[in-house]
Amino acid sequence: MDFNTRLISIESELTQEDLESLKFLCLDLVSSKKLLAIRSNLDLFKELQKNSLLDEDQYELLAELLYIIGQHSLLKHLGTDKWTMQNTLKRKRTVSLYRRMLFELYENISSEDLKTILFILNIPKKYEENKTFLEVLYYLEKNDQLSEDKLDVLEKAVAKVSPDLLRKIKDYSRIRDKEIQEARLQCEDEYDDKTPLSIEAQEVPSEDAEIVQHISETANEKDLMDENTENSMAELSLTEQPEMYSMNRKYRGYCLIINNKEFMKSDARVGTEKDAEFLTNVFTWLGMDVEIRNELSTQEIQDCLTEFSKKDHTERDCFVCCILSHGKSRAVLGTDSEIIPISEIIAYFSPKNCTTLAGKPKLFFIQACQGTISQGAHTIEQDAVSSVEERKVAITIPDDADVLVGMSTVDGYYSFRDTQKGTWYIQALCENLTKMVPKGEDILSILTKVNKDVSEKEYLKNGKTNLKQMPQPSYTFRKKLVFPKPPTPFTPPGPQTK
Repeated sequence: MDFNTRLISIESELTQEDLESLKFLCLDLVSSKKLLAIRSNLDLFKELQKNSLLDEDQYELLAELLYIIGQHSLLKHLGTDKWTMQNTLKRKRTVSLYRRMLFELYENISSEDLKTILFILNIPKKYEENKTFLEVLYYLEKNDQLSEDKLDVLEKAVAKVSPDLLRKIKDYSRIRDKEIQEARLQCEDEYDDKTPLSIEAQEVPSEDAEIVQHISETANEKDLMDENTENSMAELSLTEQPEMYSMNRKYRGYCLIINNKEFMKSDARVGTEKDAEFLTNVFTWLGMDVEIRNELSTQEIQDCLTEFSKKDHTERDCFVCCILSHGKSRAVLGTDSEIIPISEIIAYFSPKNCTTLAGKPKLFFIQACQGTISQGAHTIEQDAVSSVEERKVAITIPDDADVLVGMSTVDGYYSFRDTQKGTWYIQALCENLTKMVPKGEDILSILTKVNKDVSEKEYLKNGKTNLKQMPQPSYTFRKKLVFPKPPTPFTPPGPQTK
C-alpha cells in the first residue's frame, strides 16, 4: 500500500471534531490563516506535505498527532502503535508541550465548566455561542491574552471550575521552567567546548569549577538517560502486545437493560428513563441487540436472567447487562423491594450455566446504591432505601474468567441521580463510550476515565458539605476488550447528554 493510500485510509476514519483538534495542535507549525481555510483532514495532510512536515519517509508528526487526539487504532497505518509512541514522545516530540497542555484541558472540560469559563473570561457574545473550548483558546491567543509564558488569565478562569485542570497548567509551567534551565545548561556546556583552552588548563575559582563540574555531570546524566530510553524502546518493540477478545463474529451480542423506577416500599427513581434511553442508544450504536425490561420484581429479574442465559450466544461476541434500580450492600432490589445478590446475577452467565458465553466477555453495569452513608438534597436523590431490613449478602467475582462488573459506587455508599438528567455514573459511562470507542480505547481505559469524571462531580448540601461518589469496576478479564468502531458517528438522544 503506497503512502497516499495509507493517508486516505486514515482520513476516512477521522471526524470533523478530529480535524479541529489536529488544526489546533498544528497552530505552531502551519500559519493560522492557512489552517482556518482547511475544511477536511485530507486537505490538512496536503498542507503538511507542502510544509515538508509529512511524506513517505517523514510521518512522525502525523503519528504524534494521532496519538495525542487518542486515535490510537489508526497508528497501525503508519507502522506503529500506542505503546511505541508513548515511549518515543518521552525523548522526541514536535507538538509543543504548551499546545499539548491546552489540548488536555480541552479534552477534560465539561460543557458546564465551559459556560462558567466563558462567563469569567467575559468573552464577547458573538464569540460565545456554540463555541468549543479550542475556539476559546484560539480567541485568547489571537487577542494576546494567552501564550506559553502568559497563563494567568487562563489559570484564573480554570481555577474556578476544576482544581485538577489548574494542576495541569501548574505542571506545565514547572516542566517548562525545568526545560528552559536544562537548555541554558546545555548552551553553557557547548560554549565551554568551544573555548581555546581545556577546562583543566584554566585557572578557575573553586566556585566556578563546581558549576563546570555540575554542567558536565548534567550532560553525562542526559546521555545516560537517552541511552536508557533507546534501550527501553528496543525492549518495547520486542514485547508481545496484549491479546484481545475476538469481536468479529456474526453478531455483537445481547444488551439487557433492567430498568426499575416504581417500588412498593420506597420512592420512585425519577430520571432513570434518561439512563435507559442513553444506554439503549449507545449500545445499539455499538452494534448490540438491546432489550429493555421495565419494572421487574426480584422473581421477574431472576426469570429474565434465566431467559437470557438460555439463549444461544454461539454467534455473538459478548454479553452486556445493565441494571438500574435501588440497591443495598452487594445487592440490587426488585420493584417488590426484595433483594437479589449481585453475585447471583453474575452466576447466571457462568460457563456452567451459559456454555455459549464461555470464554467471551460478560459485562455488568450496576447503577444502584450500595449503602446509606451519604444523603442527597434538592433534585439529587439516592438510589437506596432504608425501609427494607438490612441483609448481609456476600459478593465475589466468580472464579470463572471474562467477567467485568462496573459498580456505580463503592460498597456502603450512595449513588447519586439527577432527576432531570439521569445518574452521574450511567451518563459518564455512556458519554465516554461514545468518545473513546471511536479512538480504539479498551473498556478498562474507558472505565478509568468514567471513574475520574464521576469522582470530580460534587453536590453541595446546605452550601457546605461536598457530596461525592466513586465508581468501582472489578474484572477477571484475560484479554483486552475493544469494541469495534461503529460505521457512523454517535447521535446523542437528547440535549441532556451534551
